[in-house]
Amino acid sequence: MNDTRIWSVLKGMYPVALEDVPLDGQWLEPPFADDSSGRAIVCNDGDFQFVVVDRKTGAVLFVCEDEETLMASSLETLPAIVAAWGAIDRDTVGPEDDDDFSAVAKSFETLLLEIDPAAAGANEFWHRYTEELTSQDYVDFDDDDDAEEEDEQEPDSGDNDRPSAADSFVDA
Repeated sequence: MNDTRIWSVLKGMYPVALEDVPLDGQWLEPPFADDSSGRAIVCNDGDFQFVVVDRKTGAVLFVCEDEETLMASSLETLPAIVAAWGAIDRDTVGPEDDDDFSAVAKSFETLLLEIDPAAAGANEFWHRYTEELTSQDYVDFDDDDDAEEEDEQEPDSGDNDRPSAADSFVDA
């Protein structure tokens, strides 16, 4: 799969829809550099995590240090997955309302199973990320008894308190 083919899919999502993907880093434009396995690097945080497209299979993988998880079994399913995730990201309060977010995350997982069953696997990117968001280990610092109250707080959309994808994979 060459850069032109990869970009033909990513261009429609660049940069606005791709910003909904829960990753640190910058989504790139062609020409795409290759990683050591010959896969196109399409997102890079400049540190230890990146997203690649396998030029042979078209699979989209999240790479964090030495661990890889599937984001989309083919580049063609990525736009639908990103659109489904983006709807959740915009339509829910976030981890501060765990019950609401858990219900929406389940809805996303069901939709993902229809869009790309392989990407919905238990040890793949999206499942691990939604599991991290809804786990009992997640701590909302606003609810911490030891936290000092600020005189004036800005409303929180929930986006800033969500753990990054790297948090889900480094500790896993």
